[in-house]
Amino acid sequence: MSRFIILMYHMISEPQTAAEVRFACPPKQFEKHLQLLLKKGYTPVSINQVSNYYTQNTPFPDKAVLITLDDGFEDNYLNALPIFQRYKIPAVIYLTTGVIGKTNEWMSTPTFSMRKMLSWSQIKEMSYHGIEFGSHTVSHPRLNELGDNKVEQELIISKQIIEEHLGKECAHFAYPYGLLTESTRDLVRKTGYKTACSTRSGFNNKERDPLLLHRIEVHGCDSAWKLQKKITFGTNNPNLPHLIQYYYSRSINKIKSLTS
Repeated sequence: MSRFIILMYHMISEPQTAAEVRFACPPKQFEKHLQLLLKKGYTPVSINQVSNYYTQNTPFPDKAVLITLDDGFEDNYLNALPIFQRYKIPAVIYLTTGVIGKTNEWMSTPTFSMRKMLSWSQIKEMSYHGIEFGSHTVSHPRLNELGDNKVEQELIISKQIIEEHLGKECAHFAYPYGLLTESTRDLVRKTGYKTACSTRSGFNNKERDPLLLHRIEVHGCDSAWKLQKKITFGTNNPNLPHLIQYYYSRSINKIKSLTS
C-alpha cells in the first residue's frame, strides 16, 4: 500500500526570538531539507495530486512528499519561492486571509516578533509559478472553542476570499493549531473542501481520511539528520521509546502476514 508524508513549515527565515526557533526555518537549512528529500529518492507532489489520489484513485509515486507552509508569511515569497523554483518543487501555503498584507497579529506576544504577511500581489505571483493556496481560516482561531456557526463562517469566508482573488477553486484547508472536533471536520466537508491537514504526525495512505491528513512538523532547528529520522519513522519525536515501538509494531505485522 502506497504511503506518503506531508511536511509542515511556517516561516522560512532566521528566528528573531527563542520561541521562533521552532517555527522559523533559516533559508539555508530549508534548502538542505529539500536537498535531503531529493537525495533520498522522495518525489515532491502537489496538494492537487494528493486530492486526486483520494477522489479519483490517481496513481501515486513511491516515497511521495508534500511540502506545506502554514499562515502565509511574507518570507514564503522572499525566501522559499526561489528555492522551490530552483528545485522545481511544488508546495501549498495555507493562508490566514484576515491578515493578508498585514502582520501576524494573532501571535502578538512578547515571545514572537512582528512579521509581515504575504500580499495579494505576492500570492498571485506565487500562484502563477505553481504554488497552491489553501485556507487557514480568516482569523486563526481555535476552532474547537467556537460554535458551529462561527466555524462555518471562518471556513466559508476565507474560502471565498481566496477564490475571488485567485480566480480558481480553493479546495484545501489546514486546521489552526491542529485543533478540531468531529463537528469541525464535518463542517470542513460541508463547506466544500476536499482535503484538510491536521498537526497529528504520521504517515498517510489510502485509508487515511483526506480531511484529517497527518503532517510531520519540521522545526527550524532540525538538522538534515533529524529530518531524516522524522520522515523515516513518521513522527515529530524520533526518540528511543518511539523507535522501539516502531520496530516492535513492524515485527508483529510481519509475523501476522506470514502466518495469515
